[in-house]
Amino acid sequence: MTACEPHVVHQPRTSVIVPVYNKAPHLKACFDCLECQTISKSDLEVLLIDDGSTDDSLALCEAFAAERPWVRVIAQPNAGVSEARNAGIRAANGRYLFFLDPDDSLSPETLENVSMFFESCPDEIDLVTYPIVSIRDGKRQRLHHRYDVLRETGVYDLTLPENATVAQATMNVAVRNCFDGNVLFDFAPANGVIVHEDEKYCTDVLQGSMQLGFCAEAEYRWMRSDEGASTALRQPERLYDNNIALFEDFFGRYGNEVPPYIQGLLVNDLSWKLKAGIALPTHLEGSAYDRALGRLGSLMERVDDDLILRHPNLREEHRLFALNLKCREPLRWRVAPGALAVLRGDALVFAAGCASATLTRIAVRDGELHVFGTLSSPFFAGWEGGVELLLRRRPRKADRGGSADALALTEIVEACPTATVKLGRSFRFDFTCNLDESEDIWLDLRLDGVTIPLAWSVRGLARSAHVLRHERIVGSWRVRADLDRSKIAVDRLEGKALQAALKQHDGRVPRWKTRLDRRLIRHLLAGSEIWLYSDGPDAEDEARTMFECDSLRDDGIVRYYAARSGQAAPRPGKHGRIVRFGSRRHKMLFCAAQRIIAPAADFATYSPMPEKSLLDFADLFNGEVETASADPL
Repeated sequence: MTACEPHVVHQPRTSVIVPVYNKAPHLKACFDCLECQTISKSDLEVLLIDDGSTDDSLALCEAFAAERPWVRVIAQPNAGVSEARNAGIRAANGRYLFFLDPDDSLSPETLENVSMFFESCPDEIDLVTYPIVSIRDGKRQRLHHRYDVLRETGVYDLTLPENATVAQATMNVAVRNCFDGNVLFDFAPANGVIVHEDEKYCTDVLQGSMQLGFCAEAEYRWMRSDEGASTALRQPERLYDNNIALFEDFFGRYGNEVPPYIQGLLVNDLSWKLKAGIALPTHLEGSAYDRALGRLGSLMERVDDDLILRHPNLREEHRLFALNLKCREPLRWRVAPGALAVLRGDALVFAAGCASATLTRIAVRDGELHVFGTLSSPFFAGWEGGVELLLRRRPRKADRGGSADALALTEIVEACPTATVKLGRSFRFDFTCNLDESEDIWLDLRLDGVTIPLAWSVRGLARSAHVLRHERIVGSWRVRADLDRSKIAVDRLEGKALQAALKQHDGRVPRWKTRLDRRLIRHLLAGSEIWLYSDGPDAEDEARTMFECDSLRDDGIVRYYAARSGQAAPRPGKHGRIVRFGSRRHKMLFCAAQRIIAPAADFATYSPMPEKSLLDFADLFNGEVETASADPL
């Protein structure tokens, strides 16, 4: 290790430790941030720790330090960010240690205000935190939920239950410099994949006093990126064992009573990882999955139910999952007409008056209504009774009776389908109705024969622009998803009534260009049947192969191939045409096509526009999506 260390005349108030590894493009902004700090440079020490960079980072750091006596550069062989920070901790002379990643920044008053606050704190305060703001693509994101607790500058007692959700796990902190007695970054998991080193460091520092200082008059600006190491390592097979081992260490430091703050660290970690889909050992199956999940369950047994129930970052379905991991007193799942309930002993931990029916696709073609959707509720995860969904139809004519038919349900289990404790459970359904007359269509959910109301919503290709009111007019039929009444209303229209309905419907669209495009699409719909073929950006040419064969047929169908830039152009037959992928013509053909042939049923691979752009034309998009096969029928 080499170091350029000027003689220290007096102890600076503040040392800022900046670990640097191949960050040359970011260093000017970092240096500007440090230059602009309002703290006196005589009270400031900056330690730039070059961790074996292979770009110009070291040269830039040395040039910055050359004319600034308050800046020192330490160069070491590459050893990782934790060892770079440790080198800074060992070399620091300031009373308070700050940490700054070179692609992040601080508000100008941060070092001064936090240092002044630290000086006012009792001696037992070893760590002061201050607000961290996540910035992505130049936009400030919502603040972490810890700031619902940390509202005012002061000292917070982490042994109190009301402070359990603070979860200090990032490096927006200042630490009292204890020199030879300093805590170091020492997280060394068995598989060598180092994550959560920040969380362990902060927890180790706080463990002694369990008192946290907070200075509201400062700001750490975290520049979010999808390129960082923390993102690259977010895979269950690399993360799960490390994560569990970390919390087994935290919980193992205490006897029967784990402090609420330490419990809160686990719940906070579980909450965001469940949302990100990386919390569970999904790389395992069967009994191996259950054994691995059992380690998490053993930790959760030591977490208070009250903390799980009030944690602000847990989704409702994840809250029930966390509770259900605790096996000492199993949850009980109960239904009554219009009510779902989950109990732990006599305590109610979940209650709902309905389940959810989310419509994901509505289409009208060839005189038939096609509906696809999902049935969901956090309650389903632990419910072991019967689930029945009935399709009910009631004609508007008073002399016609209604009908009820049971729908087939496809079970969807999140994470591991065979798990003893399920993360989440939902059901897919679909149905097709012949359109014969005006009628109302709704769904009837029964759990062990008990009727449970359904709250309807729309998502994906069932959505439309707000002004279109989830309504579509196709041929003589007007179909509207009435979400307030949880039904689909079907009306048969003819003659002037049909023309008036079309005029009113299209007139709701405010932009004249969009109204023009809608008229052009309706003109296409009135002509020959259209089939549209396209291959994905990285896919093979299955759709092209089908198109070249199918376009030879004289069957009255006009076939188009949407060619992407850089893809080999197909050789169309007599009845085939080529259109540029993503062009305005392609978008109109897409909405008017009766059939879309693509390599996968993923909307992003075959659509010429994002779902948001389709909302103004969603009612016109009724085509059937077919997965291409390289062997044409």
